[in-house]
This record gives sequence, C-alpha cells and structure tokens, in this order.
Amino acid sequence: MLRKVCGVNVVLPSGLKVKDFGGALNLNDTAALIFEQLQAGKTTEEAAAALVAAYDVTPEKALADVQKTIDSLREAGVMA
Repeated sequence: MLRKVCGVNVVLPSGLKVKDFGGALNLNDTAALIFEQLQAGKTTEEAAAALVAAYDVTPEKALADVQKTIDSLREAGVMA
C-alpha cells in the first residue's frame, strides 16, 4: 500500500508480510510511480512507458529502472 505522508512516499507491507517487515519503506517519486503502475496491474513495459512519459529518460533506461525497482521492492518484502 502506497501513501504520501508529510510529502514522503511510503509503502507499507500488507497481509502476512506486515509481521515480518515491521516498518515502512520510503520511495522517491520515480519508484512511487513504478509501484503505482504495477499495483494497477500494468506490465513492466507499461510501467517503463509511464516513466518515459513522465521523465526525460530513454525507454531502455526506463525499463532497466523498473526492473531494478521491482527487485528492490521484492527484496524489501513489499512486493511478491
């Protein structure tokens, strides 16, 4: 679950992950955009296209950033 708290993007784990994580994860605006896209059911490629539309970034860089963000979110336990 992504929330903006005092201007900071915060992801909170849900379900059984809450007891294991025990905190929150701060995301920059780019990571928050990626997270929102993925939570809305968008594909990795669609999330990358959203980055291209929002920022001055190449499609290749956007796709790499999306994959890196997914890996980080999974490692943190806030994304399956």
